[in-house]
Amino acid sequence: MKIFTLIPQDLLFFRDARPTETSGGHGARWPEPSVIFDAIHAALWRAFPVRQPWEHWHDYGRSSYRPHNGDTQRFGSLTTAGLFPVSHDGQWLFPAPADATPSNDSATFLLRPIKEYPGTPAQQSNLPAPLRYPVGNFSQPTKDPVAPWWSTAAWESYIKGEPPEPSALFTNADLFAGEWTTGIAIDPATQTTGRGETAGKIYSAEYLRLRPDVRCGFLASLRMKQNGDPKALRECICELFAATRIIIVGGQQRPCRVEPWPGQGLPLPRGLHAQADFRRLRTGKYAVKWVLLTPAIWPAIAGETEKSVPAHPGGWLPNWVCPQTGKVLLKYRAGIRRRVWDDQKRRTVRIAEYESEIAAWLVAAVVPKPIPVIGWTERLHLLKDEPHWSEDGAPHGPRPTHFAVPAGAVYYFEADTADDAAKLASALNWHGSEKSEIRNPQSEIIVNRRSTLLGEKGYGLGVCSTWDFYENVAARSQA
Repeated sequence: MKIFTLIPQDLLFFRDARPTETSGGHGARWPEPSVIFDAIHAALWRAFPVRQPWEHWHDYGRSSYRPHNGDTQRFGSLTTAGLFPVSHDGQWLFPAPADATPSNDSATFLLRPIKEYPGTPAQQSNLPAPLRYPVGNFSQPTKDPVAPWWSTAAWESYIKGEPPEPSALFTNADLFAGEWTTGIAIDPATQTTGRGETAGKIYSAEYLRLRPDVRCGFLASLRMKQNGDPKALRECICELFAATRIIIVGGQQRPCRVEPWPGQGLPLPRGLHAQADFRRLRTGKYAVKWVLLTPAIWPAIAGETEKSVPAHPGGWLPNWVCPQTGKVLLKYRAGIRRRVWDDQKRRTVRIAEYESEIAAWLVAAVVPKPIPVIGWTERLHLLKDEPHWSEDGAPHGPRPTHFAVPAGAVYYFEADTADDAAKLASALNWHGSEKSEIRNPQSEIIVNRRSTLLGEKGYGLGVCSTWDFYENVAARSQA
């Protein structure tokens, strides 16, 4: 993926899900990941209204009945991640983990799952299934909040179990400010004001203004086949920014300038992945903790008996976790070399993959309140065989509202063996496993996006760490 920064030309507007008519336009907030994806996708269509020589031709529909009449689904390989704040000194920032506390002590700055809590039998717990352990706080009661933005260095300290340096923590006020503006309502049909339904109406809206030298960082990729060869992929996202450096981001058509990032490798913090990285608990299990860097959407799934699809509540619980037992349903993919002869290269080169189960269970979680994800679409992406499409065009309308688990949410797992812990980490870390690093030493690819919906828009990126029980940490601190 290519790395870029976004420099607003003026104020930005990212309205939340609250109706403007009742609560005003609260737009001074950091946007969801889908904002930059939609902005780049729209910019591609504006910059290239007709098919370009570097584009891969793709007819709509499935391969079994594609009409090959020239209709295309363009820019379908676009993927993004961001937006992330970039501080004045070039540090990339990410939302703080939800299990962090204001303490600066290495033994008490994190919440910990509680295995035994006197006087409360386990069967009387009101934890939702499939959670087993509540989470306890070591710190003394305080009204001091945790800094909401942590740099990559702060996250790397957190992943190692060490408290971050104060200089690596940032508040909202360090990055941006909100500005309220009052305006006159305009009739969208006549583009006039002071008449009809808009007579005497005014509105107020809050805009986001970045601090001097603070930017927005994002990652983007548009890989396309060359000459129809699926192995010959070319990165084409730079074709857009060679044609234009200005894109429209957020509400009210706010122009922003895009600049390439000079650094090497992706600036995202990296999680633990080796077998030796994960603590062996007194229960004999191995502890894996997964923390979201970006929001994730796990929708409710209605079961289908005929297709053997079980029902799932979604919401805070990942769709790849069994809602009854907490068993991780993801598969681990490993490569094994087979002796398959290649006539052209005159040697064995093919690598086959096999899947195996991961023996791990979700046992605890710290999940802040959800954030609504809304939007509007012209439905230009609809296929001709879909219900809403017609010869007169696809009707525009609101996108379905989803409730996303916010960035910083923490999920605690127990794995049967150290090998299972490493397999789980390779399936959850955005960068995959150690083998992924060997194949991709500069870490230019996001391997895992563990959001059921909108993963291509940057949802579901996370990193893995390890954890220990509250009682074990308390015993060590007292000793």
